[in-house]
Amino acid sequence: MKKEVYRRGIPGKKFGIWNTEKGSWDLDVCEDTPMLANARLYQKIGDAAKNRKYEPRILPGRKGAEKT
Repeated sequence: MKKEVYRRGIPGKKFGIWNTEKGSWDLDVCEDTPMLANARLYQKIGDAAKNRKYEPRILPGRKGAEKT
């Protein structure tokens, strides 16, 4: 992921935390940038977030739809 996208995100898109081992979304994280999604992950689970199985990804949804 490019630094610009990591820090500033993509306009109109939300990011969540994807669990690569389970193949599903985890922890109900919905943030504007991948950096904020990672910060929220660390808030919720602490040092266990260093595990490589978690990664920020763009949440699926219709264009312009807001996730809450």
